[in-house]
This record gives sequence, C-alpha cells and structure tokens, in this order.
Amino acid sequence: MRLGWTTLSERADAEKLARAAVAQGLAACVKIEGPICSVYRWQGKVEEALEYRLCFKLLPEHSAALEALVHRLHPYDIPEWVCVDAAQISEKYLSWAQQPC
Repeated sequence: MRLGWTTLSERADAEKLARAAVAQGLAACVKIEGPICSVYRWQGKVEEALEYRLCFKLLPEHSAALEALVHRLHPYDIPEWVCVDAAQISEKYLSWAQQPC
C-alpha cells in the first residue's frame, strides 16, 4: 500500500479531488485535513497560506493513474504530489483496500 499527499487552497477543490479519486477506484480512502498553514518558497519569496491537505491511501498499481488525476484536477501551477510506500499495513485494512469498487 502507498500513501500520497497533496494540498489545495479551497475545501471544495479538495473534496472534488478526493471524491474523484475514490469514485474512479484510484484510492481506497482520502482524508481531508485542515486548514493547515503552509510556508513555502514561490517565485523568489517566502509565502504563507492556509491549505487543505489530502492523504490518499492507494494500491501501488494505481499510483500513475492517481498522479495523473491529481495533476489534471489540481488548480496549482506546480501541485505537490508525494507518494511513499507504507512500511506496515494491518491485514484487515489491506484486504479492505483491495476490494473492488
């Protein structure tokens, strides 16, 4: 199993992306957290913004398609997309995640 993250400035955009990922079977679950405060560099300046963080739980075979969906639906010029392998997943949770939509 993998975990993927992105952030969006608007709650409605976060919900739209989360629903699309689950509806298309690319993520078993998406958690929306926030708002959170992000501090980052943009065009030579240090910026600060309130954002919503999405945490996707996905199977490795859906990684490329989910990344493509994030880039297609995301309003940012350079959206965050970080995806890592989970070191340990309970058998019951993994079995649930592997169930077809």
